[in-house]
Amino acid sequence: MFKKVERTKDGMSSMIDQTRDAVVGVADRAEHGVESAAEHVVATAHAAGNSVRDGAETASRGAHQGLQGAAQAIDRGYSRARSDLSRAATASTDYVAENPGKTLLVTAAATFVLGVLVGRQRRSG
Repeated sequence: MFKKVERTKDGMSSMIDQTRDAVVGVADRAEHGVESAAEHVVATAHAAGNSVRDGAETASRGAHQGLQGAAQAIDRGYSRARSDLSRAATASTDYVAENPGKTLLVTAAATFVLGVLVGRQRRSG
């Protein structure tokens, strides 16, 4: 009977060792899986960060180019308006020099009409 108990004890020890080995094996595989998943998450996060940074840099360059183009367009428009006003001033000065009487009469008539219109607004307002 002592041999049967001894054999049962050895069998139980063997089963406990096998179970322990199986549990350790499963735990090792689970740990490896978690580590692999964590490495994948980190790599994906780095890739996403790089993608966001690249997109921000591209957007920044595009905005800078757009603003630079707008500034150049405004500068061209300003130069054109300044040139047009300069030509208009020269033409006006030439006209006044060539037709002083006519200019004086037109200016007086325009001033009179404006005075009448402003006077009406003051009285009705």
